[in-house]
Amino acid sequence: MQTRPKLVSEHLFDFSQSNLKGLLLGTAALIALPSGVVAQEVKKDPLIIESEVVNHDQDILLDPVYIDGKADVLTGGVQVGQEALERINPQDIKDVFRQEPGVAVSSPIAIGQKVYVNGIEDTKLAVDVDGARQVTKTFHHIGTAIIDPELLKAVKVETGVAPADAGPEALGGSISYETKDGRDFLDIDEAFGGYGKLTFNSNTGGFSENMALAAQYNNFDVLVYGSNDSGDNYSDGKGHEVAGTKPEMQSGLLKVGYSADNGYRVKLTGGFTKDDGIRPVRANFGGSSNPSDVPQRVDYERKSFSLSIGDETPTDLWDPRFSLSYTDTSLFADIKNTPIGEGIVSDITTINGKASNTFTTGLGKITSGADFYIDRGKGGRENDANYKEEVYDIGVFTQARLSLTDEARVSFGGRFDYNHLEGNEGTTLDNAGLSGNFSGEYDVTPWLMGYAGAGTAWGGVPMTEIGVQNYWSAFGVRWNYDDLAPSRSFNYKAGFVVEEGNFTFDGNVFYTKIDDSHDVSNSNRGTQNDVVSKGVNASAKYSFGDGFVRGSYSKTHVRVDGDVPVSTLAYQGILMGDTYGLEAGYSWPDLGLRAGATGEGALENDDTKKNGGNALDSYFVAGLYAEWYPEDIDGLSLRVDVKNLFDKDYVDRANVGYDSSRYTPYGDPGRTFLLAAKYEF
Repeated sequence: MQTRPKLVSEHLFDFSQSNLKGLLLGTAALIALPSGVVAQEVKKDPLIIESEVVNHDQDILLDPVYIDGKADVLTGGVQVGQEALERINPQDIKDVFRQEPGVAVSSPIAIGQKVYVNGIEDTKLAVDVDGARQVTKTFHHIGTAIIDPELLKAVKVETGVAPADAGPEALGGSISYETKDGRDFLDIDEAFGGYGKLTFNSNTGGFSENMALAAQYNNFDVLVYGSNDSGDNYSDGKGHEVAGTKPEMQSGLLKVGYSADNGYRVKLTGGFTKDDGIRPVRANFGGSSNPSDVPQRVDYERKSFSLSIGDETPTDLWDPRFSLSYTDTSLFADIKNTPIGEGIVSDITTINGKASNTFTTGLGKITSGADFYIDRGKGGRENDANYKEEVYDIGVFTQARLSLTDEARVSFGGRFDYNHLEGNEGTTLDNAGLSGNFSGEYDVTPWLMGYAGAGTAWGGVPMTEIGVQNYWSAFGVRWNYDDLAPSRSFNYKAGFVVEEGNFTFDGNVFYTKIDDSHDVSNSNRGTQNDVVSKGVNASAKYSFGDGFVRGSYSKTHVRVDGDVPVSTLAYQGILMGDTYGLEAGYSWPDLGLRAGATGEGALENDDTKKNGGNALDSYFVAGLYAEWYPEDIDGLSLRVDVKNLFDKDYVDRANVGYDSSRYTPYGDPGRTFLLAAKYEF
């Protein structure tokens, strides 16, 4: 049982960069093959809805085939489905990933939250919401995961090795967020439905309101959704009020779908997210020793529009998908107390599109297509917001997902990208590069499967952080594009899966290296770093009757230019060390009741002393939840969550500033009761 995973790991880490060049050549040869030579349904275990083990053992037929859904993630990745999301009852993206090994989210307030996958910041990943590319270069203290989780349908994370159709710039993997549409709330014979939800937070003394209305008539379906958060600043485990944490977020979503009689589906989506309130100017941590660094107004807003077209009754040779999206992200950060006496203004627009077709024959599936994006940014100081930059990228890709035998499955592919940058002072740069990946899994026994993967991703040259560039000019610092080069990553992963009776286990080792990773917050665009992340991820689950017990563990070792990174370093990685999660749950269907307990923690870590920082203390935080569906009131559910049950005073391992004597990290909320009532109709 232990031998084969070790051998796979050893062989995997013997791959050199020259081997990966060979991989790219082989991938290029694959792209040249006739598309009809191979393909078959990728097989997948239904346990992935619990986000436990991404395995491929059983055929699953979905009817209809949803045109928005991404392919299931590679074994060893993270996939959170609807059942898990309902059990978690997430208030923000941090809650979504609390129990997932290898995925961490910074900051207890949504506007400062960034996602780290195996220690790599999500600005080094391909991230989308319903296919709309997420560009997060407004200001490096603003988060990149500002998403209302209430309407999430699924979340899929490729850790490290990413398939070619995940999109460009997938240096450390990819994250895909998928939201519900009107049909998800209605049975086929229902014309109208939805829900209303009210949540009270004992710590902030405020309410969150959520409402969704869905309707369908003939071939049309519509979803209208809105949410609002309110309350006061929360208190940490010491009972101290944490300034700048007052809930102020609003979000909305409109989806209109049309399903034609011939199987084609067209969907239009429009959404917005807004957070306008008193925040620390550096919104991803609580403050600094600078007396002028006090909470002031920060106004963040994101608007997006997208069109998707696909065939929900595809044939073996015709399974087309097309999407086109527009996103506008704007930021105003009032920093009048600083020496320049002006605010930071930033506005970024991105247009991205993708067209592909999936071919199916006896061996598996092959997806081929093209994608593009155009990123434009303008910003700087409030009274001199003239810094401009534009980047566009055009890519072509092919990804094969094949079942070679009943025991052996592979996924491999490649992409070519052309990248063009237009700098603020007329500088133009043109670059092009190849990316390739290969992953395989083999059923050693009926209960043991080994898997491994390797890939290299070309990152091109990204757009700068718009808001900060003209800000620096107030101090006489000028931007330049000397020595600016594309980045490239090398990813490896190997592990094994055990499925024996009611017990499942997935464990893997990983290694990611990003050469010339861009620091886009530096006025010298040629400032680049070499980032390395390596470690172990593992999760296990045991099910019994209507209950389960689950645990996860992650050990992540991150270095930037060979040194331990400080937590305030943006756009690269963060030192996570050893973290773990626990959960147990049980349901009483006859009573309409379910309850559970959660735990999360981190072990002590003194690596931070190597860069002059503070040692990190260990912590453990427990929680409880219970949900009741009264039998005599159809559609009603009542829920209570207890967060930080023992009122622990702690700083989450992903929060910025945990290792600093100059900067003040956010202390996470103390004991919090969430009381929620939801009525579905």
